[in-house]
Amino acid sequence: MKILRQVSVVLGCLFLSACSDYFDVRPKSQVLAEELFSTEQGFDDQLVGVYKRLASTTLYGQEMAFGLMEVLSQNYNLAAGNPYEDAAAYNYESVSIKSKIDGIWREMYAAVANLNILLEYVDDDLSIFSGTNYERYKGEALALRGFIHLELLRIFAPACTVSPDAPGIPYVTQYSTTVTPQSSVREALEFAIADLEEGLRLLEAVETAEAEAGISGISVNSYRFNAYTARAVLARANQWKGAEGSEDALHYAQAIIDSGHYDWIWSQSISSGDRIFSEELIFRLNVLDLIDITDPYFKDSGDATQTLSPSAEQWDDIYELSKGYGAEHRYANWWEYDGGNPYFAKYWQTESGMYANFVPVIRKAEMYYIAAEALLGSDPAQSVRYLNEVRTSRNINDPLPEDMAVEDIREEIYKEYRKETIGEGQLFYYYKRMGYENIPGSAVQATDAVYVLPMPDNEIEFGERQ
Repeated sequence: MKILRQVSVVLGCLFLSACSDYFDVRPKSQVLAEELFSTEQGFDDQLVGVYKRLASTTLYGQEMAFGLMEVLSQNYNLAAGNPYEDAAAYNYESVSIKSKIDGIWREMYAAVANLNILLEYVDDDLSIFSGTNYERYKGEALALRGFIHLELLRIFAPACTVSPDAPGIPYVTQYSTTVTPQSSVREALEFAIADLEEGLRLLEAVETAEAEAGISGISVNSYRFNAYTARAVLARANQWKGAEGSEDALHYAQAIIDSGHYDWIWSQSISSGDRIFSEELIFRLNVLDLIDITDPYFKDSGDATQTLSPSAEQWDDIYELSKGYGAEHRYANWWEYDGGNPYFAKYWQTESGMYANFVPVIRKAEMYYIAAEALLGSDPAQSVRYLNEVRTSRNINDPLPEDMAVEDIREEIYKEYRKETIGEGQLFYYYKRMGYENIPGSAVQATDAVYVLPMPDNEIEFGERQ
């Protein structure tokens, strides 16, 4: 019989992998875990708590989207005195930047701990679950655990394409006060893929049951992990493996592309204020009062040192204005004037609007880039066709020729990543995976000292990490 655990338990050290309130959702100030998980609602509440944690400003509500991780990509032109100035110089020992990095580690592993305690209880009494909710909650938790570890691996370990056998991260699968050993990069990635595959197997059962019942859309909710989200993350994870994962990356990316579940953005939606292109989002997070978080960075706040925005020259370069792409949706709608100055406007919010309060985490377009890259060696013409489909959806009426040289196609893939994911913290991982020796816009040589963010000091001291 399981030992009763109180929801309010707090652990004292980072290396125990959970350092804040044990549960995010507490029906009472003090409840027992077994009471929480005595109904299926308790499992749903626990998952909602994980999503709320992921949406915090420490994680995707700022630092892992438009904050720290985007600054590392050098897409912003920062004024002297900007709070991210040290991050742009890759000075990870700066007190303020180190705090942000430590926060990512702490909160991501706290989310993992919350998932692990759910997974300890989910198999105890299947009779409490109605319909396919057992498969839904367990599949969601496993896929989320794989996703979170993949993100940690991309931040705190060398790229698998460069140093697969180097020390990676601890892959935590149990709630325990013992230290989880540090896996190699390759091992941690395989663990993540295994969790994602098992999560997908369970979520596909939900998908199939809904299809047979004629239910549409319930399992395709971009605010929660579902079978499509798991496939998209598997495409990303297998791409992170490099050449050996290319075939699987292509398989999962094409499963999304061929599904028809995600439309390209409509011009009418953009006109109505959909700057994030929400119809295309495979996974997003709800961030309450996002306008209060973003406005100081992306509008005229009276303090230019706070601004996070490319310069006008950078913007024109990113979107190739010299080629006549001024009507391109991203160029035209993610760059606006406020108080007489231009700002990055992707996160401009309309209060109480239907497109407010969410940040993108995984996009449909990324699946096209993954597929295009995977086909470079076998079908480069199809690579170009995938890129052209994205370009057409963005109102670029200048198709790339299908007989382009492979290296030219690769350059177009890079340019698309830069155009599409600006402000979302993704380009840094592209540079890392591809082994760029210099990140465009930085004079700092991009070694592991740049690409591998440091683990917290007490994790290294007490957890004996390398």
